[in-house]
Amino acid sequence: MTQLRDSRTNLIDESHLDRQTMGDARLAGELLEMFLLQLDAAMRELATAGPQKRMAIAHSLKGTARSLGIATVAECAAALEAPLLDAAALDRLGHVATTLGAQVRGRVRSPG
Repeated sequence: MTQLRDSRTNLIDESHLDRQTMGDARLAGELLEMFLLQLDAAMRELATAGPQKRMAIAHSLKGTARSLGIATVAECAAALEAPLLDAAALDRLGHVATTLGAQVRGRVRSPG
C-alpha cells in the first residue's frame, strides 16, 4: 500500500485527471468537489455498515477514485472490499480523506 508521507504528498495524479477532463480545470475541480462529498458520505456510512454494505460502498469509492487518479483512496477502498473489516484501512481512509480535502480546497482555481 502506498505510504502517505505527510500532508504535502499530492494524492491526485494531475496528469490522469487532466486526461479524464480533457484539460478542463473547472470540470476537474467540480469532479473533485463532488468526490469529496461522496467520500464524506461514505465515511459516515462505513462507520456503521455491515459487511455487504461496506463492500458495496468501498467498491464504488474505489472505482470513482481510480477514474479521478486518486490511487491512495482507491487502495484504501480496495482493502475495505474484503469480507472482514480492516480497521486500519478504515482509519487510513479517514486520514487520506482529510488530506485530500485540504488538497482539493487548496487547488488553484481558474477564473470564471
